[in-house]
Amino acid sequence: MKNRTFPAFARAAEWVRRMRLERWTVAAVAVAFIAALAVVLATTQSGAFSLRDSPSQYQAGSVSAKDFVVERDFAYVDEKATEMKRDARERMVPPVYLLNDDVSVRALQTFDRFVQIFSRLATQSLSEEKVLQKLQIDFPYPFPRADIRLLLGVPDLPHAFEEGRRLLEVAMSRGIADIRPHREEVLAAGAVEVMRAQAGGFQSEEVPLELALTVENLLTQMEDRAAEASRSDTERRIVLLLLRAFAKENAFFDPDTSLARRNRARADVEPVTEKLARGQVIARRGDVISESNAQKIRALSVYAKTVDMNGVAGSALFLLLAFALGLYLFGIRGNASPALRRGQVLLLLGLGLSTLAVSALTVRALQTLDWLVVFNLTSATSIVVAILVSTPAGVFYSLSVSLALLLLTGMGVQGFLFALLSGVAATAVVLNAERRINLILAGATLAFLDAAILAVLGLLSNFEPGRLLVLTASGLANGFLCGVLALGLLTIFEHALNVPTRFRLMELSDLNSPIFKRMLSLAPGTYTHSISVANLAETACEAIGANALLARVGAYYHDIGKVDQADYFIENQKAYNKHDAMSPSLSVAVIKSHVRIGIEKARELNLPQAIVDVIAQHHGRGLITYFYHRAVREAKNPRVSRDDYSYPGVRPKSKEAAVLMLADAIEAASRTLKKPTEARLERFVQDMVTEKLTVGELGDSNLTLRDLESIRRSFVHILEGYFHTRIEYPKLARSEGAKR
Repeated sequence: MKNRTFPAFARAAEWVRRMRLERWTVAAVAVAFIAALAVVLATTQSGAFSLRDSPSQYQAGSVSAKDFVVERDFAYVDEKATEMKRDARERMVPPVYLLNDDVSVRALQTFDRFVQIFSRLATQSLSEEKVLQKLQIDFPYPFPRADIRLLLGVPDLPHAFEEGRRLLEVAMSRGIADIRPHREEVLAAGAVEVMRAQAGGFQSEEVPLELALTVENLLTQMEDRAAEASRSDTERRIVLLLLRAFAKENAFFDPDTSLARRNRARADVEPVTEKLARGQVIARRGDVISESNAQKIRALSVYAKTVDMNGVAGSALFLLLAFALGLYLFGIRGNASPALRRGQVLLLLGLGLSTLAVSALTVRALQTLDWLVVFNLTSATSIVVAILVSTPAGVFYSLSVSLALLLLTGMGVQGFLFALLSGVAATAVVLNAERRINLILAGATLAFLDAAILAVLGLLSNFEPGRLLVLTASGLANGFLCGVLALGLLTIFEHALNVPTRFRLMELSDLNSPIFKRMLSLAPGTYTHSISVANLAETACEAIGANALLARVGAYYHDIGKVDQADYFIENQKAYNKHDAMSPSLSVAVIKSHVRIGIEKARELNLPQAIVDVIAQHHGRGLITYFYHRAVREAKNPRVSRDDYSYPGVRPKSKEAAVLMLADAIEAASRTLKKPTEARLERFVQDMVTEKLTVGELGDSNLTLRDLESIRRSFVHILEGYFHTRIEYPKLARSEGAKR
């Protein structure tokens, strides 16, 4: 259940188990990690003790007794600028006013009571003076006589009261505050914060100063609403006078909450950091130290007396992450991915360390923390990895090295993106390169891609035109030089690791080489057979997406062990069969020996291990049927050991080796077919493939049933071309042709 639920964990566990058995791999990775960490720490932590004897305090106006030069990139907190930033942020916090709902309710109740009393008085035909006197008994507000006259003269008094109450509700719900005691704070923030009690808590709303209701601007703020709600100018005036008479201040300054808001704002301010770059001169001997430089010298003095343990731990963990990511990508990407050989592992580790070291030296030599590394080795080494290992390995290598460069050089995100995108582009431009000259063309293509990448990154970083032009030119130079460097590195590592690159395979496919001329001379049947097998294997590998070039070259060399004993193999025999005079056991020993001899010759020729593997696996553990049945027949013993008459080799471990096994067996057996029609060829190929599959010869090759069907179809197509029928010419025509 665990394996189905967490397949990645299961693969990781299996990979770790395998790694424990391969101690050299564990040792190599551990040494590489320690070396990479040493390079990072030596680059980023150098100069930690350079100012231990320097005084810790320097005053502005004093004369510098020595040169103060930054020996290590670091950042320090500018306390003065940080305090100014915190003060500014505090001033931007609006004062908090708490809305009192009780005041709002009482104001509305008072309004309703006024409406009730005034409406009753209005129906009693009393004079203005009498109405005013009776109102003042219950409402000691200074209602002017003109206001009473206005109220008594309105045609639709209930509507005016209704609109007045609605406007009063709006004003009280928004909150009316007296900001005069805190005017400076409100003006600095440009807003006030109004808090309202809600079920289970408070709701806060920040109101811009121009929209805030105060006891001073209440009528001005609400005049437009009053005009919209009123039917006439008289009614508008009545609505406003009612609002003025009954609206009360109901939003009161909350000092505790306001203080808490300001303290929180100060705490949220990130400290202002200033960066000092390696090589930066703060003060020369004899210079008068300014306040700014005095602060930098004090920061430098404090920083130099400490070891950045966070930086050390962070570097170690970051590198560990990069290594773990690389190991995961290279080690457990799936069962279909071939395991890396020892030389390939060492190549990846060595190139990665070299790239880190050279990049670190380049950045330090330039004495800048700019994210541009003019000569980025990631592209060149990614090309080498893509060709010598695989294209996915080149992409994964670019990712791992770019992560390490991000830590080592301090280039920032743009530098990481450039290294990664340039590395991925490098693997892409050599994807279809088949000759070494193609690497020069790939370098030219990479130059334009690098220039485009840097141009885009420069535009995103808002670089000025001059710097953008330098950036683009650097990309052109970097891409082309990486292509040239990759060509040189490839030649060295290709021969040192004996890797079957496309270029090496193209060279090995030259049929004019001495080994093939000797085969053509001594074993012409084997030569013809190898050419036919190469055509079958190459076509089949193209159909299933395997390495067709490796299959072709492997087919050329798979029978080189027959050259020195050519007469013992049927395809080279003319007059008689030497095996007729030999015992089956001796004959089978000779037949089986061609695999061992082929491996020995392949190693003498320094052929890549992949070719040697194809030679060793092209017969697998197959039974040599003819001599086995002959031995059974002659010995009259059906219990003759099958193992004695089987190849002692290894079953195919790759798709290419498995395809070559099938092509070899089918090409040889097809020569025995009588009048091979399309139907016979279909049945013949199907039977041969099924037989190899049934006896388990293809079990380790990762071939799927779909692959086998594609292989079968491609074999039938090629064999139909071999055995196509020809028109039989009349005898008379042939005789006349001979005379002519």
